[in-house]
Amino acid sequence: MKSEIRKKILTIRDSLSAEEVAEKSLQIKNRLINTSMYSEANHIFTFLSFNNEVMTKPIIDDCILKNKQLYIPLCNTRIKEIVLCKFEGWDRLRPSKFGILEPVRDNIRIVNRSILDMAIVPGAVFDRNGNRIGYGAGYYDRFFFSLKKDIIKIAICYSFQVIDRIVPSKHDMPMDYIVTEKEVIKCHQ
Repeated sequence: MKSEIRKKILTIRDSLSAEEVAEKSLQIKNRLINTSMYSEANHIFTFLSFNNEVMTKPIIDDCILKNKQLYIPLCNTRIKEIVLCKFEGWDRLRPSKFGILEPVRDNIRIVNRSILDMAIVPGAVFDRNGNRIGYGAGYYDRFFFSLKKDIIKIAICYSFQVIDRIVPSKHDMPMDYIVTEKEVIKCHQ
């Protein structure tokens, strides 16, 4: 069931034009940076967008402008785990074998996860309760469980990626907020 929902929503997402992605991403960024959670956060984790995901570059650039400490994922494919790395600049990133930007190997600065105030995360599908369907590898589910409990988890996605209901698995960690181009959703558990 989850794989069918994921496939359907990602097909819609993949059909977006570059202009639609850029426009919606800017709207999402503006909604996000105007929240109190973002304003108050000093240590922010974010993913580096790929393909037609919500573009994170404008968010990252805003973090840099506001002197926020920024952290990005390095996926250890051997053990299927996210390693938290300090963002050292766009020029210190290279595409991985999957084409996703990640820190250059000799420039990796691993940091303790307990420093984070906020995590901005991707996903394929969400519901208004914060339940998430990821891309299927479980990297982020394991990552969420390794974080301190009071970290604010914010999903950024397009409004069509939010559906009525997702039946969570026992290992799923719900989001606290979802930001789309149309609204900021406070998830209720």
